[in-house]
Amino acid sequence: MRDFRELPEWEKAHELTVAVYETTSEFPEKEILGLTQQIRLASSAVPIKIAQGCARDDRGEQVNLLEVAADSAIELEYYLLFSYELDYLNIAEYDRLISGVVEVKEKLESLIERLKTNS
Repeated sequence: MRDFRELPEWEKAHELTVAVYETTSEFPEKEILGLTQQIRLASSAVPIKIAQGCARDDRGEQVNLLEVAADSAIELEYYLLFSYELDYLNIAEYDRLISGVVEVKEKLESLIERLKTNS
C-alpha cells in the first residue's frame, strides 16, 4: 500500500477520532477511567490499524489489520449508542458521530474488498 496519510479511509477515521476525543471531553469525570477511556481506545484503534496495515507488504496482513480496524469501528458504534442511552451524548452529537462511523465502516469494507480481489 502507500503512506497511510494519503488514504481517504485513514483521513476519515482520524477525523472521527478527533471528534470523539473532543466530544468525550465533556463526559462525566467519573467515566474518565471507564467509558471515556474505552470509547477513545476503540476510536483511535481504527486509524492506528489502518496505518499499521499500510506498513505491511503482505496483502493478507494488510487485510487482517483492516478487518481489525473495522471491528474497532463496530465497537465504537456500540459505545456511542451506550453513551447516548446514558445521556452523555445528545441526539445531534450521536447522529454526527454515528454518521462518521458508518462512513468509515463503508470505506473500510470497500478497501478490504478491493485488496481481496486484487490479491
